Amino acid sequence: MKTALPLLAALLAAPLAHAQATDAQSDGQPRWTLGLIAIERDAPYRQLDEDLLVVPLVRFEGERAYLRGLRGGFRLTEGDTFETSVFLQARGDGYEAADSPFLAGMDDRRFSLDGGVALSWRVPRVGQFELSAATDLLDRSGGQEVDASWTGYVPAGQWRILPTVSLRWQSADLVDYYYGVRDAEALPGRPAYAGDAALLPEISVLATRPLGKRWQLFARVGHTFLPSEITDSPLVDDDRRTSIILGLGYALPD
Repeated sequence: MKTALPLLAALLAAPLAHAQATDAQSDGQPRWTLGLIAIERDAPYRQLDEDLLVVPLVRFEGERAYLRGLRGGFRLTEGDTFETSVFLQARGDGYEAADSPFLAGMDDRRFSLDGGVALSWRVPRVGQFELSAATDLLDRSGGQEVDASWTGYVPAGQWRILPTVSLRWQSADLVDYYYGVRDAEALPGRPAYAGDAALLPEISVLATRPLGKRWQLFARVGHTFLPSEITDSPLVDDDRRTSIILGLGYALPD
């Protein structure tokens, strides 16, 4: 799990990039943002604890290309309210069996690289909607994921508050790879388990605040509800995952 966590931390900070993407696109200027992220996140796997992690933050918004957290993409079409893009995105799920006594004897579940397409549209005074579909390009799981989300915008003095609600569908192959137990891995107290397709609801709130002209402070709290297709796995001992992120970014001069 330690090898996947730095990637996962960047992914969880990606909603901030969407907030600043609108600003970058409005003046047509490419923008780089560099910074640091501190993340606290609970793991759903039995006897696996995740320590506080500090990792770099890198974002870029160009006229067509972008890098947002773990997602790098290219906008195919865009207008004032609608955008379509293709993307590559690192998947930071997985674990190293050595990190948990309960996982001893399991094969490691490794992070992967997804490729997909995303559609997003902004509705004034309502928020931004996005629909994306991706598939595992490295065939680690051989699975697919479809994600539908809404992000709002609430100004609060110098703070920008962005609540997000999303629903992710993960295919049976994807769930089985990260939460299943193969026959050769089964032990007393850890029976074989085959995962099935699942829907994962998530709610989060992102708050950002400028610190001078180029610095920006942000914080995000996210909560994912794990369905029975995941919690029924003998590897899992919780039905929810909560993450807390604090970060500081610096926008490089154009």
